[in-house]
Amino acid sequence: MALDKHCDIRTINCDDYTQVDFFEYRGDDLFEVTDYFSAYLQDATRKGYMVYGHPVTSAPGAEFDVYDGIQNKERHFLNFCSYNYLGYSCHPEVVATVQNTLSRYGTGAVSAPLLSGYYDLSRQLEETIAGFKCKEAAVLFPTGYGANLGVLSCLLKPGDVAVMDILSHASIYDGARLAGADIKVFSHNNAEHLERILKNLTTKRVIVCVEGVYSMDGDLVNLPEIVAVCKKYGVKILLDEAHATLLFGENGRGVAEHFGLEDQIDVTIGTFSKSFGAIGGFAVGEARVMTYLRMYARSYVFSCAMAPHTAAGILKVIELYQKDKSCLAKLWENTHYMQQKLTAAGLNTGATQSQVIPVIVGNDRRLREISRMIHARGLYTGVVTYPAVSGKRTRLRLSMSSNHTMEQMDSCVDIIKEAFDLYSV
Repeated sequence: MALDKHCDIRTINCDDYTQVDFFEYRGDDLFEVTDYFSAYLQDATRKGYMVYGHPVTSAPGAEFDVYDGIQNKERHFLNFCSYNYLGYSCHPEVVATVQNTLSRYGTGAVSAPLLSGYYDLSRQLEETIAGFKCKEAAVLFPTGYGANLGVLSCLLKPGDVAVMDILSHASIYDGARLAGADIKVFSHNNAEHLERILKNLTTKRVIVCVEGVYSMDGDLVNLPEIVAVCKKYGVKILLDEAHATLLFGENGRGVAEHFGLEDQIDVTIGTFSKSFGAIGGFAVGEARVMTYLRMYARSYVFSCAMAPHTAAGILKVIELYQKDKSCLAKLWENTHYMQQKLTAAGLNTGATQSQVIPVIVGNDRRLREISRMIHARGLYTGVVTYPAVSGKRTRLRLSMSSNHTMEQMDSCVDIIKEAFDLYSV
């Protein structure tokens, strides 16, 4: 049902609408849509569909506690939603390092990095992550989102062209939009379509943007073919390794290492909020490029810097990882087990090749019913609808961890299977 200003707010039924309707609504008053959306959300909450934004009350382990706003009480859940892929967020040595650092440095950087927010630990982390990634230099950002936003809005100008995979993260789109660059989109992982686009461009001021692991589908970038096309036309490549760093490649440097193409990438983006179990983002590449970003990337220059204790925790993670990768082996063991169990249960996991496992639902109404049921059964997953994916490709998104047990994975599959069978297409 289309939303228009003649709708009676008092009788809005959330089952008649999706979030697309409210995003596209244009009323005479700028805030008018918020009245309709509030009514929609209140109805969704009453019906138990509102599984988003419940406060977590414990560490993001394989199980955790959440204050359930639907039942108005704290509950214990299986956690297949956090990006804590290797369990470092809860690692005792990492936690102890952060605690010890707090007593010396306090709770935050409390300044921009070009002023007094740049600490010795910030510099050490930049040097360490650049060395880990085998690049000349690195720049830290407050978030992974801020890294893509800052890099692209800094390097691109109006009239330049950002060519991106259609499934690229919102931060990539937003960085190009903020720059005022022209945006061209190629079909997912389709190097032939990419070449057709590049062939018709009249400028060499072009950057092609792809992800190592695509965050909603879990598949890998078709990097060999895409790199070959980019080199043929002499354009730059940005690779976002947010969900791949520490997980792919012999040394954990990401999908570029996995394919043996690290020296072909111009700018690599990463985040510390996934496998590192912390918060923050980074860009690595040539020193001259990083120096330029440090002075002109607005999300770096005008944001408060990373807290020193956060940098210390990440440095400890890198130290632990380079000594012992047993957690990585366990993650892949768990991932393969879960993929096999879901497939055997007749569930559609798409083309995933990673620890990100989608379970495709289809339409938004079915997703609501399934998500309500699994939430009631004590399973916390990503519940993904528009605008993260199209309205016809809604899904549950499972984030695997090295800390999951076989029993926890079996329970997860059983709960999902029961919900899918109850709410069949």
